[in-house]
Amino acid sequence: MSKTKIATALTAMLMAFFIWGATASADVIDRIVAQVNEEIVTLYELEEAALPFLIQQGQNPQILTNDARRAALLEEVLEDLVDRILVQQEADKEGVQIAEQEIDQWMAQTRQQQGLTEPQFRQMIAQYGIDYEDYRQIIRDNLMRMRVLQMRARGGGVSESEVESVYRRRYGGDMTERYVEVRHILLVPDQSTGGEAGARERAAQLRERIEEGESFEEIAEANSQGPGASDGGYLGSFRRGQLDESFEEVIFSLPEGELSQPIATPFGIHLIEILSVEERAGENVEQRKGEIRAWLQQRQMERQMESFLQTLRARAFVDIRY
Repeated sequence: MSKTKIATALTAMLMAFFIWGATASADVIDRIVAQVNEEIVTLYELEEAALPFLIQQGQNPQILTNDARRAALLEEVLEDLVDRILVQQEADKEGVQIAEQEIDQWMAQTRQQQGLTEPQFRQMIAQYGIDYEDYRQIIRDNLMRMRVLQMRARGGGVSESEVESVYRRRYGGDMTERYVEVRHILLVPDQSTGGEAGARERAAQLRERIEEGESFEEIAEANSQGPGASDGGYLGSFRRGQLDESFEEVIFSLPEGELSQPIATPFGIHLIEILSVEERAGENVEQRKGEIRAWLQQRQMERQMESFLQTLRARAFVDIRY
């Protein structure tokens, strides 16, 4: 064999060796870790999906540097990635698409909620180590998942009885507070007119006149020494905790329409009339119920999504090789 032929043969062998070596190296570096129907998932794609997954889960991306936890974490990421591929395949079948405008709208709402300008929002995303377009893809995937689920979701929704049941477990049975509308006549004891005993006697006389038909408002305007005298003794409508404790004890113990006997408080001697008693939604009740309703809706959606994904997996070819 000539030297030229030997050199050519050696060159071919070396080329084959390098090609095989590069292929083997690529197989190790970027091997297939899963197949979902006709689509494959590579190790590179899996590792690329890890950071967005952690951020959405509220976990510190530094966990990826922990060798002891990295493998288990990548298994979670792979399961999530397979689910996303199944949803996307289902969306492709149904012709479901997410418009760029929808993503823009979602991101604008997020910026507004966080009080950020567009540059600040982009800077925040960059701080997580995510490319802006990659972040948009994450939003697209999430919107796609919700859209496909909405198409497959069973009806029902969250009932008011469910909300109230959770409310009672969390905050107790009372979802209303009693409001009492009240007016009064206050006589302040004065030693020159007999002190407390004299004030009590005058209050009893005024009460008798009211019982006989005289106008409460007119008697209050002429005799009351307390707040609301110029308005016929009218104080307003109150729930517990808004007035002096000693005064509240009295007004919340009287029925609607009742005119009290002369009653002593630290302020003096009162005649109190309860104009109305009303049960209203308690303070923060509606806000709390709204939070509970949103929590129940989220939980219901998660259950439906889990069931939907199980159905997709059951009828798909999924081969995990990681």
